[in-house]
Amino acid sequence: MVDANLLNWTLNQFLALVIIMIRVGPLLFFMPITGSRNVPSQVKILLTVATALVLLPVVPVHAGQLPATVLGFLIFIINEVCFAGILAVFARLIFDAVQIAGQMVGIQMGMGMAGVMDPQYGIQVSLIGQFWNLIAILIFLGIDGHHLYFRTLHQSFTWVEPGTLHVGQATFEGLMQATGRMFLMSVKIMAPASAAIFFTHVAMGIIAKTVPQIPILIVGMPLNIGVGFIFVGLSLAYFLPLMISQFDMLGRILPKLAQGLGG
Repeated sequence: MVDANLLNWTLNQFLALVIIMIRVGPLLFFMPITGSRNVPSQVKILLTVATALVLLPVVPVHAGQLPATVLGFLIFIINEVCFAGILAVFARLIFDAVQIAGQMVGIQMGMGMAGVMDPQYGIQVSLIGQFWNLIAILIFLGIDGHHLYFRTLHQSFTWVEPGTLHVGQATFEGLMQATGRMFLMSVKIMAPASAAIFFTHVAMGIIAKTVPQIPILIVGMPLNIGVGFIFVGLSLAYFLPLMISQFDMLGRILPKLAQGLGG
């Protein structure tokens, strides 16, 4: 015969595990890298269960926090999904800035139609954007940026009680400011290569007017691509510290954002 106390303890632990998984799952599905469409759903689910099991003994969660009604349970899930989505948006904005910069440089180089499929987002992006995005992912993993998410996730159970979410004016202002920084960051990333290609266009325009015998359309395309690739490669020395500073800023903002969502 199974001891009733043991059965009750097991049920409470299981319900606490469910509460943790409801928060961990959406965050892993939304955040960069693990949220990529290229990562199988089975791997995401396994990672969710493993992370929840690790957090179970160290987070202040109990079965009484789980609503008893169906409507309350749905509201509980919606709050947790929104909480994870807000945190994931901030990290995705950094990678989106890289994609925007690469797309603009690719168009200036004349490679707007030469796109590739991005496995992370499932959309067509430029070759330069995909290259910079892969470099950004490697930098993110190299400086243990994923640890930032797991650290914030662990502390969030103390700051934000499961099933509760406070979205105030400061949260919306933070999202707007982060979106503005995304476009500013994309300009910083694309500035060296974009400026070089722009001056190349100006030089070719002057040559076309002064020496009309030169087939500028035939000469210009490979010249733009060559200059673009050269300055994209040279800009990597500038790209590395810029991305590190952005990820460092994310490490400071993300915990504050999670605290603000707790009210």
